[in-house]
Amino acid sequence: LVVSGASVSGLALGPLVPLLLETYGWRGALLLLAAISFNLVAAGALLRPMPVAGEPPGPPKDQPGLVRLLRHGPFLRYALAFVLVDAGYYVPFVHGE
Repeated sequence: LVVSGASVSGLALGPLVPLLLETYGWRGALLLLAAISFNLVAAGALLRPMPVAGEPPGPPKDQPGLVRLLRHGPFLRYALAFVLVDAGYYVPFVHGE
């Protein structure tokens, strides 16, 4: 379920990109695609470790959130998986038109 978004967006953007190019030109189409991609920032901000039992809620006092996140094993494996997927993912909707 986690990585199915790449397939769904590949299917959705295939017919959408030519429509955007005809309507807004190449600059406007790229701006709209960037705006769509920018919405992923909010989703990425939600990726953080679950609180540990017995730990008080709220940000940890000893380490900043990013340092703690970069030492969290499951998150690192998740992030590495997406780096490898994105490195080999061919984006046909960009090159198709």
